[in-house]
Amino acid sequence: MLESQWLLNGRRKAVLRWVALVALGWLILGTPDFAWAQRWQQPWPLRIIDQSSRGADGVKLGDINGDGRPDVATGWEEGGVTRIYLHPGPQQVREPWPAVTVGRTPDVEDAVFADLDTDGRLDVVSCCEGHTRRIFVHWGPKKSRLLDPKAWVQEVLPASGSLGQMWMFAWPMQLDGQGPVDLVAGSKGRGAQLGWFQAPPQPRELNQWRWFPITQVGWIMSIYPVDMDGDGDLDLAISDRFGPLRGCRWLENPGPGPKLFHPWKNHFIGAQDHEVLSMTLADLDQDGLQDVVVAVKDMKLLFLRRLDRQGRRWQTHVIEANFGNGNPRAVAVADVNLDGQPDLVFTTWHAQGKHGVMWLQYDRAPTQTHWQPFPISGTEKGIKYDRIEMVDLDGDGDLDLLTTEERQGRNGLGVLWYENPCR
Repeated sequence: MLESQWLLNGRRKAVLRWVALVALGWLILGTPDFAWAQRWQQPWPLRIIDQSSRGADGVKLGDINGDGRPDVATGWEEGGVTRIYLHPGPQQVREPWPAVTVGRTPDVEDAVFADLDTDGRLDVVSCCEGHTRRIFVHWGPKKSRLLDPKAWVQEVLPASGSLGQMWMFAWPMQLDGQGPVDLVAGSKGRGAQLGWFQAPPQPRELNQWRWFPITQVGWIMSIYPVDMDGDGDLDLAISDRFGPLRGCRWLENPGPGPKLFHPWKNHFIGAQDHEVLSMTLADLDQDGLQDVVVAVKDMKLLFLRRLDRQGRRWQTHVIEANFGNGNPRAVAVADVNLDGQPDLVFTTWHAQGKHGVMWLQYDRAPTQTHWQPFPISGTEKGIKYDRIEMVDLDGDGDLDLLTTEERQGRNGLGVLWYENPCR
C-alpha cells in the first residue's frame, strides 16, 4: 500500500513538473501557436497563371529559357491549343505569366517538354485524343523568340496518326542508346497501347520515327520512366484506369538488343480491383524504398508500400479521402508544412461546392487509414482539377501547388497555383 501511494505521488509530481515546464515555455516563447492551426484551416491564396482558353488539362515542367526557374506546358483540350508559360521571377509570379500558343492541337490531352532534335532547345510534344488521334511536335525556336508564336513550327508525328489511337500522355526517354531521345506514349480506348517511338538519326525527319508496342492498356493515366528493379536501366511505372490489366504496374526494360522491340514483362504493384487515376512515386514511409501512391475513384488514396528493392513485393494500405471533397483525381507527396514529415496533397473532380484540393497529415505512421485533412482550394471555386506539381514558385522556401482546373465557369480557373502559407 505504501509503495503504491509512493508511486502515485511520484507520478503526480512528474505531471506537475511537466505542467510547470509547459507553463514556463509559454511565458518565454508565447502561448501555443493557435495561429498555426488557424492558418492551415484556411484556403491557400489562389494565383491565376492563365485563363485565356478552355479546358486546361494538366501541367508539365521544364526550363525552356535556361533561367533556372520552372516553366510550364499545358494543353487546353476544349480550346484546342497548346501553350507554354515562362516563370516571370518571384516579384511577378503572382500575376499572369508571359505565355505563347505553340500550336493548334484539337482534343489535346497532354503537353510535355522534350529536346527531340538535340539542338539544345526544348521542344513541346502534344498528345491528342478525341477525333484528332495524333501526336504533334512543336519545334522550339531560339531563346529570343520563345514568345513569338510564328517562331514555333508544328508538325504531326506520322506514325501516331496511322495507329488510330487516342493519345493521352508522352514522356521523352532514351531507350535504344543511339543518340536522339526516343518518345514513350500511351493511349486509351479500343486497341489502346503503351509503347515507344524510336527516333531516327535525323529526328526532324518525323516520317522515319517507328512505333514499338510494350503492352496493351485500357486508359493510361500515368507514365513514369524509373529504374524499378535497380539494374541500371529505365523501366516504366504506369497507372491504367480500365481493362483486364488495370491498376498500378511496371514494365521491365529488357535491356539493349532485340528484346527491346517486343512487349516488356509486366509486374503488378497493386490496385487491380480499383478504378485508378493519377499516381505518384515517392518514399512515403522514409525507409529508403520508393513507394507508390495512387488516387482511386471511390474516395480513397492507396499507399502501395514497396517491400523489396527489386519491385516484386508490395503491400496495400487504404487512406480515406472523403472530407467533403470531390472524387480524388491526382496525388503528390510533399512536406507541406516543413516539419520533416511527408504529407499527401490531392486534387479532385466532381467538386462543385466541395473541396477541390486538399492536403493530409498523419500523426502515427503513413500506413494509418485516417489522416488529418486540411483545405487548399476551399469550396467556393473549382470543379475539375488535374495532375499536381509541388514546386517553390515564389522562392520563399516552401512548396506551392501547381495544377489546372477546367470546368469552373466558361473557361475554368485555367492554369493556376496555390501559394503555400507556411512562410
